[in-house]
Amino acid sequence: MSRLLNEEEVRKLIPVGHSKYYELIGTGELRSVKIGRRRFVTEQAVADYIAGLDQAAA
Repeated sequence: MSRLLNEEEVRKLIPVGHSKYYELIGTGELRSVKIGRRRFVTEQAVADYIAGLDQAAA
């Protein structure tokens, strides 16, 4: 089971700024879930995003 990560935790794993973080979520490049008013990203979504970067670079 994947853990839910908040913005700060995700930005430690993916070194992007606040605006870029929300841009990635808005474009769907980084999948997220909303619980109440808060938005979270699963560990699996972070892993998938990073894997996509590897594929794009190849």
